[in-house]
Amino acid sequence: MTFVQQVPRRRTRSYLFVSTAEPLAAAQAAWSAATPIDLCVSGPSAEARDAAAFASAGRSVRIVEEPLLGARRADEDDIAVVSRHAEALRALYALDTQSALVVWDDVAASGQSALVLDDAWLLHTAELIERHLPLR
Repeated sequence: MTFVQQVPRRRTRSYLFVSTAEPLAAAQAAWSAATPIDLCVSGPSAEARDAAAFASAGRSVRIVEEPLLGARRADEDDIAVVSRHAEALRALYALDTQSALVVWDDVAASGQSALVLDDAWLLHTAELIERHLPLR
């Protein structure tokens, strides 16, 4: 008799990235997400906090502020910004969530109102960024 050990399959987590500049689009994306949002992560600006609160209205969702999601500072060069973005992706990956709404002050305009990414993408992208950063 042969026994096959079943390895439990890990659920993929999803991250819904939205822009601080479009709170209505953020709310629409949060309400129409395939998996109900269980955490909202906001950039440190007042606009990001307001957009996060607006998008999460009517839901029992914890909102946390992540400083790494802030807009570019005057003293940051391109390399520092990209490095911080890699750190932000790793910080998001470390959170206890199945479906997070991420309101990022500096999210690149993609032509979409929202962008849904999974946990594997977060880690892979952070690794690619870190691998290609110049040594300082």
